[in-house]
Amino acid sequence: MLAHDLCAESTSNIELAAPPEADLDVTDERVLRAVMAEVRPNIVINAAAYTNVDGAESEPDLAYSVNSTALGNIGREAMTVGASVVHYSTDYVYGGSDQRPYRETDPTSPLGVYGASKLAGEAELARTGASHLIIRTQWLFGLRGRSFPRTMWQRAIEGKATRVVNDQVGCPTYTVDLARATWRLIEIERQRISTGDNPVLSGRSNRFPLLHIANSGTATWYSVAKRVFEAADAASLLSSCTTLEYPTPARRPAWSVLDTAKYEGIAGAPLPSWEDAIDRFLDHLRAEE
Repeated sequence: MLAHDLCAESTSNIELAAPPEADLDVTDERVLRAVMAEVRPNIVINAAAYTNVDGAESEPDLAYSVNSTALGNIGREAMTVGASVVHYSTDYVYGGSDQRPYRETDPTSPLGVYGASKLAGEAELARTGASHLIIRTQWLFGLRGRSFPRTMWQRAIEGKATRVVNDQVGCPTYTVDLARATWRLIEIERQRISTGDNPVLSGRSNRFPLLHIANSGTATWYSVAKRVFEAADAASLLSSCTTLEYPTPARRPAWSVLDTAKYEGIAGAPLPSWEDAIDRFLDHLRAEE
């Protein structure tokens, strides 16, 4: 989902190599080394992840292999070719007990295997010594693949009654907007290097290797579903429930809103609101139909 939009939103002044998953298994260090040696990239963007939050509880080895061990492979091979790494992490590294947006400096306390494996991956990448940027983001949805808003749209147009939890707070993030933000940061980096300024993302003298990026605003899963069902003229089919009424294998943070002020200070503007992002996404789904 994210990789598709990163490719679609890349600019003409970037030479992009995007081997398919079948040709580049990030958990296979030998394959990764061969691809890195062939491409010799300046920047490696890692959009590979194990993202099945509930599945991670029963497949912890696989989750850690993709979300953690692979980051050591990527960082070491990036060091070999002199590349910087951009990697994506998650709001699920936080425990969700606060009631203000989480800053990059706040303590982490993941509640489940998924969040723990992503946090371990952050540490693995840092340990390699590779120049890097970790982007923590949340509640992703996009033009390809499965996502919560797409599932809600499908249920709404099929006329299916649906209950959604209304006590978990975060911010839906459109992968189109996240991809654009990523390329914006990379362009800022290139401009700073070309003018002789300290590099923002990869300069060892001026590094801040962690940023929060998400669409603006806050939402519950229910409020996201409500916007989707209303757009489909099916609001009467939707009802809310509590997390206790909808148990899942993995615990999820009750509050995981990310503070994006640091990113906004660099990029000069916030990402669009989540409502605007959902509306654009739904326009795309309508066009598909």
